[in-house]
Amino acid sequence: MGLVDLPRVPLGIFPTPFARVSDLAGEPGLRELYLKRDDLTGFAWGGNKVRTLEYVLADALARGSDTVVVAGGPTSNFAAMLAVAACRYGLGVTQVCYGDLREGASALKVSRRAGAVVEFTGGPDRGGMEERAAEIAESQRAQGLTSYVVPRGGATAVGACGFAAAAVELLEQLDEHDLAEVTVVLPVGSGGSIAGLVAGLALAGAGDRVDVVGVSVSRPVALARQEIAERAEACARLVGATGTPARWRLVDGRGPGYGSSSAEADRLALRVLCHGGLLADPVYNAKALLWLSQHRPELRRPLVYWSTGGALASADELTSTTAGAAVGEEARS
Repeated sequence: MGLVDLPRVPLGIFPTPFARVSDLAGEPGLRELYLKRDDLTGFAWGGNKVRTLEYVLADALARGSDTVVVAGGPTSNFAAMLAVAACRYGLGVTQVCYGDLREGASALKVSRRAGAVVEFTGGPDRGGMEERAAEIAESQRAQGLTSYVVPRGGATAVGACGFAAAAVELLEQLDEHDLAEVTVVLPVGSGGSIAGLVAGLALAGAGDRVDVVGVSVSRPVALARQEIAERAEACARLVGATGTPARWRLVDGRGPGYGSSSAEADRLALRVLCHGGLLADPVYNAKALLWLSQHRPELRRPLVYWSTGGALASADELTSTTAGAAVGEEARS
């Protein structure tokens, strides 16, 4: 079986734009680069998770599922988008969040608006969501339902296939711009995106053409690296990739921690918005762009930054009670 043989539900509008940017933020570290605009995937509020969702949802339907149990925190774009897409196909959704009841996050409001049943684990450990999701699915099966369990971010070999397809898309755009070799930098949370890219580049026989740098904003690098490698290998087997794997590495861009605000990253996000017109969410892209701006001299070849989206998190941050004053002051400086 190859990539074209795998079930997929069409949700996004592809290819997403790819363009050269001379100056993204008015500072040396973010000049003369290319942007892969996966914030413009065309489904709901966009974002790279549309690619993952096309394969995860298709797999659930192919298995005859009537409900999906997804692990996703209150701010999970993927879980909210899954809830929205599931409406179209008549699937029920249960979303398992860590912590206690929280009403403020836009993503959680979208999940509920789309009909998802939301349950909180009551504990702060995000890893506990998968365990509770498995328990809920088992209970649903005992009631006669056919439940499909999805981990955080849809980070499975099947979900990674969305980015294996994106790798092929990227290579076509590199050819259009006469780019023989590039370094791709992208934010990494659950790791499905970078795993799929690595597998897709191997599938296309272009492993020596693209270096991939993942900026981890969620998990410690030592923990995430092995999980990503295993998922990339599983995805490669699934799509029938036999070529040389792409060179990739994972770097630490967590700052104060997953979901925790970084003042330096927030200031950079504002410059990127006002100078380059790109909305960089505080959880993923602001931190990844900060790492890139600080480490640009270490990176060789033409550079591609993969903008992954995060519009709902950006909306939450920009409408917070403290953001307005900060934005106004920074814009005037």
